[in-house]
Amino acid sequence: MARVRYSHILIVSACLMALTCVNVSARDVQFTAEVDQNTIALGTSAQLTLTVTGTQDVADIPAPSVDGLDIRFLGPSTQISIVNGQYSSRKSWIYALVPLKTGRFTIPALNINVNGTSHTTDSVEIEVTDTPTNPSVTSAPSSPGTTASLDDKIFLVLKLPKEEVYLNERLPVKILLFVADLSVADVHFPEFNQPGVDAEKFGQPQQYDQVVNGVRYHIAEFNTNIYPARTGEMTIGPVTLDCNIVMRSASARAPFGGSMFDDDFFKTFFDRYEKRPLTVRSKTSSLTVLPLPEENKPAGFAGAVGQFSLDASVGPIEVNVGDPVTVKMQVGGEGNLKMVQPPAFTTADNFKVYDPQIKEENGVKKLEQVLIPESEQITEIPAVRFSCFDPVLRQYQTLTKGPFPVTVRKLKTDTGLKVVGLTVGGEAPVSAPPVVGQDIIFIKEDPGTFYVVGERFYRGLAFYCAVVLFLVVWGMLYGAYRRTHKMTTDVAYARRLLAPKEARRDLREVKRLLSREDTGKFYDALFRTLQKYLGNKLHLSAGAVTLETVQARLAGRVEEKWLEEIRQAFNECDALRYAPADSSPGARVQSYARVQRIIDALERSVS
Repeated sequence: MARVRYSHILIVSACLMALTCVNVSARDVQFTAEVDQNTIALGTSAQLTLTVTGTQDVADIPAPSVDGLDIRFLGPSTQISIVNGQYSSRKSWIYALVPLKTGRFTIPALNINVNGTSHTTDSVEIEVTDTPTNPSVTSAPSSPGTTASLDDKIFLVLKLPKEEVYLNERLPVKILLFVADLSVADVHFPEFNQPGVDAEKFGQPQQYDQVVNGVRYHIAEFNTNIYPARTGEMTIGPVTLDCNIVMRSASARAPFGGSMFDDDFFKTFFDRYEKRPLTVRSKTSSLTVLPLPEENKPAGFAGAVGQFSLDASVGPIEVNVGDPVTVKMQVGGEGNLKMVQPPAFTTADNFKVYDPQIKEENGVKKLEQVLIPESEQITEIPAVRFSCFDPVLRQYQTLTKGPFPVTVRKLKTDTGLKVVGLTVGGEAPVSAPPVVGQDIIFIKEDPGTFYVVGERFYRGLAFYCAVVLFLVVWGMLYGAYRRTHKMTTDVAYARRLLAPKEARRDLREVKRLLSREDTGKFYDALFRTLQKYLGNKLHLSAGAVTLETVQARLAGRVEEKWLEEIRQAFNECDALRYAPADSSPGARVQSYARVQRIIDALERSVS
């Protein structure tokens, strides 16, 4: 009976929903645009909300474009309610407005089409002032008629020590991040993708303060070396750098109200800080790359440009014919070590030549080559020569070590057995009587074990079973050893292997927050779980796990729908972490399931 009543309730509810949906279609649709504040300071942010009421049948609304404002999508918000049989719906798109300069800006009227009817918002005015973002920091106001810009508070500078270099010459590059009156977090390494230029990896940046034009900046200095790979006029840059600006949302208010909380202490205490992504770009620099001169170019020149030193040794120096001799060569200095090639030994020198072993460490290129002398007439190892172009002296140089004297002895050969006989009375020698058991050939008294002709142990089933068992056990032990060794030596492999295990553990912790009413805490834990998993899976640091980086790494490796799922997860978590809104238990369950699906899909698709 209870089951019948419950089914009746479900049927009646479905009918009511259908009736209300019919009523909704007849309601007027409204489309509005509003900001949480019309006046904001440079270095803070505002929030733009586009809202459609009366229908849910609306596609995503693209962000408006306004020169001087960085507008980024934070996430959607949907509200559906039925009160006294009256159905109402509200769907919102929330955007962050990050000012790039001072002045007055207009967000233009936006238009949507619903069931053939056009709906338009009013334009919205925004004024950006040059007030400091930190109350404890004071700065001089802008002069009348001048415009302050976010570019004055954070910018990137590309510095080249000179404007003219030779082909393959090493050119030190400095990239400086200047920050003033801003809080910056999650600073990534600069992106330097220059066609026609080989660039080394950036080291850890140096950090210091410097006063420029009366303004104190905090500077992060990144250093690298570049090597032009083609001649002619080149444009270096721009270099880009991604970071997050920690901005105070001026819309945040003290929850208690009243004038006693209007002082600076309580304003600072209750202000909400938000992270907003920012990409900083440097200006470009011109570079002239000169070709290497053809005059006096050595025959063995392989393209090395710089100031180098050469060291070489040979060992052992006393060997027999067929024994190995190792030639060790080290090249160090300032220049492109990638162009350093091993010495050219040939078989014409009566050597058997093997491929060299080459490695580079601590700015020194080490080469080891094994030679096998094939004649005792060899008295020396030929000299080792290395040719390079010195850009300071503007001329070629050939560095030489050797030749290296060696002693090669003739290999002793077996002359066979010699029988020594006895001489009797000056006559021909008589062979000594044989000694049983000590002759070259003797009769074996014990014949040993007899076997059936054609029957051998290795042809039996037991032998093959033993071999297979041995190979299986050996393979398991070797596999376990390789896995353990790789886990301890390959950090990327270890992170990738442990990623799903740690994600499952973290998801269990997030699941405990589903039933709680703390929306912000739940989405923060969910985002950190997804961030940690993607960092382990793609071998990224926590600060490098951004939506743009993840999508770039996964492009072409997973289906497009999973890239869209990741984008939705990032936007949803980001919106509800930093700007907590009402979220139903059903919405949190859907978000949790989405992250689970993403992790399962990446485990199947990405190795």
